[in-house]
Amino acid sequence: MKVKTAETLGFCYGVKRAVQLAFAAAAAGEKGATLGPLIHNPQLIAELAEQGIGCKEKTADFEAGETIIVRSHGVGPEVYKEIEARGLKLIDATCPSVALAQKKAAAAVAEGYFPIIIGEKNHQEVKSLLSHAGNEAVCVEDSKDICDIPARPRYAVVIQTTFEEAKFRQLLTAIKAARDGEYKVESTICPATAQRQQAARELAAQVDAMVVIGGRDSANTRHLYEIVERICPKSYHIETAAELRPEWFINCETVGITAGASTPDRLIKEAKAVMENEDFGKMLEEQGEVEVYPGKIIEGEVIHKDNDGVYVSFGYRHDGKIAYSEWAVGVPADQIKESIEVGQKVKAVVIPGKNDDNTVRLSKIRADKEAAWEQIEPLAEGEKRPAKVTVLRIVKNKAKNIVGLAVKVEGVDGFMPASHVELRRVEDFTPYIGQELDAEIIEVDPEKKRIVVSRRSLLKAEREAKHQAYLKQKEENRLRRQQEREEREERAYASVEEGQVLTGKVVKVAEFGLFVEVGDGLVGLVHNTELSWDRSVKAADVADVGAEVTVQVKKIDREARRVALSIKATQPDPWVEEAAQLRIGQVLDVEVVRFLAFGAIVRISERLEGLVHISEIAEERIAKPDDVLTLGQKVKATLLKKDLEGKKLGLSIVRAKRDQEKAEYRSYLNNNKGLTVDLSEQFKHD
Repeated sequence: MKVKTAETLGFCYGVKRAVQLAFAAAAAGEKGATLGPLIHNPQLIAELAEQGIGCKEKTADFEAGETIIVRSHGVGPEVYKEIEARGLKLIDATCPSVALAQKKAAAAVAEGYFPIIIGEKNHQEVKSLLSHAGNEAVCVEDSKDICDIPARPRYAVVIQTTFEEAKFRQLLTAIKAARDGEYKVESTICPATAQRQQAARELAAQVDAMVVIGGRDSANTRHLYEIVERICPKSYHIETAAELRPEWFINCETVGITAGASTPDRLIKEAKAVMENEDFGKMLEEQGEVEVYPGKIIEGEVIHKDNDGVYVSFGYRHDGKIAYSEWAVGVPADQIKESIEVGQKVKAVVIPGKNDDNTVRLSKIRADKEAAWEQIEPLAEGEKRPAKVTVLRIVKNKAKNIVGLAVKVEGVDGFMPASHVELRRVEDFTPYIGQELDAEIIEVDPEKKRIVVSRRSLLKAEREAKHQAYLKQKEENRLRRQQEREEREERAYASVEEGQVLTGKVVKVAEFGLFVEVGDGLVGLVHNTELSWDRSVKAADVADVGAEVTVQVKKIDREARRVALSIKATQPDPWVEEAAQLRIGQVLDVEVVRFLAFGAIVRISERLEGLVHISEIAEERIAKPDDVLTLGQKVKATLLKKDLEGKKLGLSIVRAKRDQEKAEYRSYLNNNKGLTVDLSEQFKHD
């Protein structure tokens, strides 16, 4: 069987660049990971992980200072902002063709075009293009998506770099037919993609069967398969040479090989070598007997055992041989030999190559693993499953960095990443070996025989449960203290009455007054206005926290739980004391300080003021006080009345003048006793 490879296949420039950047980071000992799979090739991703560059799905999974490698498919502008905000070291492995498509998408929007992205909606590259194109951008994957495009005068079309050229042309024609307008079409399909697809078409037309090598998640590999399958119906998509089956190529003279942009050269060479291998050719010739190929599970009977292994007959022209090292793990060969009986049935897996005695190489260990995997329940997307795991050993990469723990879970070997062992960073994993731990299965991939477990969610839940218990206890304590306080307050409220004078202790000094505890748990407020008869006095001037003060209970509001207190109510009112010294009819020296519509306010002393009614300012009738008086003018006024309760004093300038005139007449009469003129008429108003 002749094997031909396509003229253009395998790594493109963008993928090669991304891989080189990642392996360079690993060689430099960078502590970090890729943001999502670097490329769509599981084997290369696993190789990177072994060298210390793992894969994390979110920027939130990275710690400050770690290196984050942006994958070849690119990311949106918001991710770069998150990277900067989290203080991460950036290695941008975005494919230059993808980066150019991103810039064109953003530029089209800036120029006023409505952006249309043609590509696979769930592909990371398309998601990054949509992010750069803004919130209104529409992705068209097939014709049914065209209805989502709104009517606009101008459209800009950007294409996924790995999209099939012919399919793009069909979609563009359908879009233009459905939506009239000006179109700006950006040719963003990578030239290497177009060349690879054309080379695959040409080769598919020349061969009897085609093998397409590449990751099953790789869009460009999938497009290659779709292209060649239309030309050569006998086409197969594989990830590695281990998936090749001899029966695919019965009666085939020529087989073609092509590979996606994310497929390393070594995988292509391995597949070609297997297909050109003499043993592979013999397997083709022997298809009439029993199908035998690497990976096939056979069931046979033990016919012999020696010091090297066990011989098994399973209906093939050659017997199989299971070396003791392939029968069980960690068990000495002599114990295995002693436990095996001739005639017993056994299941084993065919492994590549043949033994010197022409027997087929078999492995019971691998068959047991396959059988165990058949019992592993799959996981739905986003689902997790609790499990008990036993730690087997520490897993290190080629750089000798610890990447996680190998564990036994549900009968198969699994992997627990180092970052999923504890919530904190672990420096020494040795104590975990041999331990049985509670964990969760977070990933199950039967095809890759991969199962990943984690303790992180369980530990977070445990920590959260403790935190919630703490909060619950804290709340219970708060409610208990509140109830005790309310009970004390209730007793205290029942023990005080309005008007009662008490001695209390200052518990807080505020700008607006003093808080004073006057009973067990009963705190009232002495407002600034109730501190002193002097209104300029502030709370800080009266007392400090802890000082004892005498207060009067002014008001109790039991519903609102408020008590109004007063210090000044326990002290004599200086205004009343001073005003009480004045007598009705006393003539006082006063100063005019302000005018009212109905009179003038005069200052008697620093503390006392009184009112001279407009009718008591002058003998004659006046319209307003300032017709006769001026501010600051000093005059004499007679005290007519005083209201100590209402704090009001009434004075008369007119009466003072009359009293003065009377005094002058009396003085004159007393000094001139011979005067005979009767002046009684002058005092008729007395």
